[in-house]
Amino acid sequence: MVTKGSYALVIDLERRTRLTIGRLGTFDFPAGHYLYMGSALNGLEARVRRHLRQDKPLHWHVDYLAAAASVEQVWYVLGADRRECHWSAVVLEHGGQVVAPGFGSSDCRCATHLLHVNDCNLLVGIRRQLAAEKGQSHLQIFPVNQNEDSRTFTIRESA
Repeated sequence: MVTKGSYALVIDLERRTRLTIGRLGTFDFPAGHYLYMGSALNGLEARVRRHLRQDKPLHWHVDYLAAAASVEQVWYVLGADRRECHWSAVVLEHGGQVVAPGFGSSDCRCATHLLHVNDCNLLVGIRRQLAAEKGQSHLQIFPVNQNEDSRTFTIRESA
């Protein structure tokens, strides 16, 4: 059975880095934390595992950033609703900064699905708001151990 859902990758970029993101362009990414929001209606587990793999062809915008940074956590909810646009708006409301306009949002009208959030307290506040939203299925948190294989990511139905 294919599990549908939406997810956010918490990405840490150790130092300021200039990256070319496919045909989107070249951008200067400040050091710090980023939230990348996406959905996977054809298999959440497989999509997230792919994002966590180091040995992959660069296909999606986030692949280019993930190759230069590390994914620290995966936040996800199960269901057929695409939540990445709403989540991006929530992160913007909390002060998330657009670094690469159009990043991950080529199939919608959002400014971006990647936001720079350089304050850990802000990350906690965003996570709490997403988890508390009315109608939200349980927001799950998966801590990524950089020493483990991407196959360790598994879907939990609820906490």
